[in-house]
Formats: sequence, C-alpha cells, structure tokens
Amino acid sequence: MKESSLPVRNGQFEIDILEGGDGPPLLYLHGIGGLEWGPFLERLASSHRVIAPRTPGFGGSTGSENLADIHDLVYFYLDFLDALDLRDLPIVGHSLGGMIAAELAAVQPERFTKVVLIAPLGLWDPAHPVLDFFSVPPAELAQAMYFDEKSEPAKALASTPQARLPEVDPDTEEGKAVIDFYVERAKSMSTAAKYLWPIPNKGLSKRLHRVTQPTLLIWGANDGICPPVYADDFAAILHNVTLRLVPEAAHMVHVEQPDAVAELIEGFASVG
Repeated sequence: MKESSLPVRNGQFEIDILEGGDGPPLLYLHGIGGLEWGPFLERLASSHRVIAPRTPGFGGSTGSENLADIHDLVYFYLDFLDALDLRDLPIVGHSLGGMIAAELAAVQPERFTKVVLIAPLGLWDPAHPVLDFFSVPPAELAQAMYFDEKSEPAKALASTPQARLPEVDPDTEEGKAVIDFYVERAKSMSTAAKYLWPIPNKGLSKRLHRVTQPTLLIWGANDGICPPVYADDFAAILHNVTLRLVPEAAHMVHVEQPDAVAELIEGFASVG
C-alpha cells in the first residue's frame, strides 16, 4: 500500500489517497469511522487496484470548509474522479461512503460499471430510525457499530475520552497516539454531521432510481446504526440489485468480517 496526496480543484482540496494492488481499478469510499488500510482493503487489493481517498475533513484531507452539503460533496468527488481520469470502474462505499457512492452512481451512471453499497446511509424510515450516533454515549455507539463488543476497535470506541485523557502523558508515543485518536474522532464526527445531521435523509430516495448499474447491497445482520430493514428499502428502489446479509457483524461489517465481505465483492465484480 502507498499513500499519496492529490490537489483537487486548483488546490481548494488536498486529498489523502491510499492505494494498493495491481488489478483493474476499484474506488472505495469510507464511512463515518474514517479510513485505514486493514485486512478488508488488503484482500480487495489482491484482485484490484484499490483507490481509497479520505473525504475532506477526515485525516489529512483538507477543504471541508468549501463544502456546505451532500451536493457539494458529490461534485467534489466528480472533480476528484476527473483529476485521476477514473471511469469504467466499480465503486464501493460504506456507511456515509455508501451514501456518496449511490449519489455519484445516480448523477453519472455511465462512469461506474458496478455499485457496491455496504450498510449505506441516506434513507429514512420513522418506524426504524437510524441511530443518532452524534449524541449517544460511546458505549452505546460501540454496541451499534460492532457485533463483538470485546473486540479492540469496539473497546476503543466505547472508552470515554474525558476519563482517559487526564491519564495520558503527551510526551510519550502512546500518549500522542491516544490524543491523536480522540482528535481524529472529534474531527471526523464533526465532518460527518455536515452531511448526516439531524437525520441522513438528504433526498437520496428521489434520485436512487437513476442507479441502473448492477448493485450489491451488503449489510451486517446486527447493524445497530442503520438497521437491516433499510436493505429492503434500498432494494425496493434499485433496479438490478443483489442483497447479502452477513451474520455476526454490525455496522462495521467489513471490519468484523473482512474476508466474507471481500469475497462477496470479488465474486460480484468478476461477473460479466
């Protein structure tokens, strides 16, 4: 894996890009948890050249002040894709990234060969509201994000920053890592709120019918952020859709079951 930086729109944005693999290109858009190169992307990179940008406001990607809403974000991504001349490739998005992927596929359906939406946000059912992850306590958020509450990512998410920070020595590597973790969490949640708060209903349901490519929906069977009932809502609007529920996984399904999710995507992408 290599990491690079790309200026977009005459330098209004500076975008971190993680990239790996030598196969045909595949675009991956991360979710509210941010972007790290882990087992899931490593597995995808065994069959594709995976291109994974950090959305402005996440990590070192800058320019979020130039984006007011989801429509601005979509057109930013179109500029990003033009800058790399990316066309005729599958797009994969998780959570917020799934919402963006669906919007992009609706705006320019001819650009993407296939669409994979992993627990995408963007629809709203008052009978099954999406969890307000901006206000719930960290422990409740961890339970919604991860099936295994004892996993290291779940325990890190469940910890209360105010309780741990007084114990941190900022002069040590471990202390710096803890502080960086909480700063990044606060920044990423603030950025996500711009597109998802107070509810993640920004009109996607009125545009989703324009996604005409073969589409794969992947959902963790125990998703506590966006309940699996939303898979049926997406499937009812999409034209050419396959739905797969992954057991023993919640919203971070691709992190908890990386091989299973990557295998579903590889099989889907390889079908002519």
